[in-house]
Amino acid sequence: MNEQNHIPLPKDTPAYNCADCGAVSLNPEIICKVQGVGTKQDWCGSKGSMPPKYCKNRTNVDRHQCRNCGQTAINAQLLCEPVKLDIPKP
Repeated sequence: MNEQNHIPLPKDTPAYNCADCGAVSLNPEIICKVQGVGTKQDWCGSKGSMPPKYCKNRTNVDRHQCRNCGQTAINAQLLCEPVKLDIPKP
């Protein structure tokens, strides 16, 4: 996704959390073990520390991190100022 044409989603957009790696996604189908559902406002804006571990099944390796709060998500649209993270080698 090009950062210049990024359009963040509304704050009440549902976001699904993975119990295994801590990933947050718009689609529960691409998360290995859904832990729960919240909203974008529950995620982006609260201070994040380190990016979550990458998917141990190597199915969802894309990660974006917010420049403002440090939170990480699979979908850049869940963040207000996303930056794509490098994919680690297996």
